[in-house]
Amino acid sequence: MVQIFVTSITRLEVLKSRIASVFSQIPDWLRHDIVVPFLVTRAGLLLVAWLGFRLVPLPVSFPSAWEIGADGSRHAVVNHVSPNIHPWVNMLSRWDAGWYLDIARDGYHYQPGSTGNVAFFPAYPLLLRTLHALLFLPANDYCWLVTAIVVSNVALLVGLIYFRALLALDLNDEVVARAIIYLLIFPTTFFFSSVYSEGLFFALTVGAFYYARKNRWLLACIFTALATLTRSQGIILILPLLIEYFSQRDFNWRKITWNITGFALIPAALFVFTIFLRLKFGNWNVMFDVQAAWGRHLMWPWYPLAWFWRHAPTLTPEHRDKLDFSFLVLLVISGVCAFRRLRLSYSVYIWTAAVFFSCWGMFGSIPRFDLVIFPLFIVFALIDNSTFRLGYMIASSAVAALFMVMHSQWNWVA
Repeated sequence: MVQIFVTSITRLEVLKSRIASVFSQIPDWLRHDIVVPFLVTRAGLLLVAWLGFRLVPLPVSFPSAWEIGADGSRHAVVNHVSPNIHPWVNMLSRWDAGWYLDIARDGYHYQPGSTGNVAFFPAYPLLLRTLHALLFLPANDYCWLVTAIVVSNVALLVGLIYFRALLALDLNDEVVARAIIYLLIFPTTFFFSSVYSEGLFFALTVGAFYYARKNRWLLACIFTALATLTRSQGIILILPLLIEYFSQRDFNWRKITWNITGFALIPAALFVFTIFLRLKFGNWNVMFDVQAAWGRHLMWPWYPLAWFWRHAPTLTPEHRDKLDFSFLVLLVISGVCAFRRLRLSYSVYIWTAAVFFSCWGMFGSIPRFDLVIFPLFIVFALIDNSTFRLGYMIASSAVAALFMVMHSQWNWVA
């Protein structure tokens, strides 16, 4: 028995030394600025959700809630989520996860006048489908969701690397590290690691801006086209990137070269998806029809603002319009600050996003939409005030923990 114990300790020490050796080979900037904050924040979110399962069980508010059972398939949730069966996968597989899973596994389906998965863009589920096939994984829901969680987190890591490289072009190491941490503790940061497309969209967006700043416009436009196939808001990247293109040429049309033709890839990507839906379902208006079924309609931004001022109910667990609106206000305030402190293209990105988010008739998902607007975190990081830094760290982390507990137990956040 003693010999077995000693052998086990020796093996653990060997494993520990090997892990330490691998970790020490990671470049300092990658380890300190990205890997450690990533691991600490992701572990913190998982721990908070797990404690919520055990200590703060919330009644499930969504009638179609589901979770992965012991057999690896989806089953309806009754009253409360299970704290024991695949908790680490289930807590990251809520709400839109089911839609992405259905697209990846079974493709798109559409019923006129009803909600459907056509509202979700194809890049993220197509990536899941590709990896699932390449790895010859089992066909059960559990393996699909594990694949999706891995994809989301790897995409986040890639996005953080691009984010750091982009910020390092203009800012010192302290501000860069601060911006990354502020991003990773933002109240809705858990969406980056969940079965959502935010991580992939963020990576493609900051990658596009990075290559734009390096004057590699074909790559920038390819990344933007892929972002457009990931989320509808990818289309708004055209304006800030055009501003960046012309600002690098002092807004002199004589300095325009052939690489501007790369911008055609961005609307072309959206057009290809529209053609696909037209050929599959025989309708040019599939996306707008489904968005209408979800309660979203394109309109002038002052219409939802007018409704909000007149009719927004008191903040309650069922009505969060005022909380959602506060995240729009946060974006607008950062846009005002950005005009003086950030590049013009970054400022235009913030304002274009604020207008785009306001044009869909509701503010319900803006806390999540804010998460991928990277100039927002540059503005925060540039505030050189210790009181603000401490306040942001405490308040944002606390709200992120609350939101994680709510979301992991099928209570709506964003």
